[in-house]
Amino acid sequence: MDVLTSLSFWVFQSEVWLILALLLIVADIAIGLNFFVLPIGIAAALVSAMLFAEQHFWFSNLVLLENWRDVMIAFAVLAVVSVFVVKKLFQRPADAEDDINTY
Repeated sequence: MDVLTSLSFWVFQSEVWLILALLLIVADIAIGLNFFVLPIGIAAALVSAMLFAEQHFWFSNLVLLENWRDVMIAFAVLAVVSVFVVKKLFQRPADAEDDINTY
């Protein structure tokens, strides 16, 4: 199999994850997807940072992402966590506005 077409080659490229993150974040803001893909874009950016740090030995000899399954699991976990973080940051307080229907 050609190296450029294998999944394990592209999954470990931090630039691919950064491009995916930028596309998702810009699409969410420009198209107005109501913060639907923003957490997924944030998770892709975090995976890109993890891969970049691991490739440049910022974690010393510690290997966080050993195979493509580890990368996908990290992406899924970060996506779920970022959903809760984005929801908490952008959620309006329940008593922020007076309800017009209360008399």
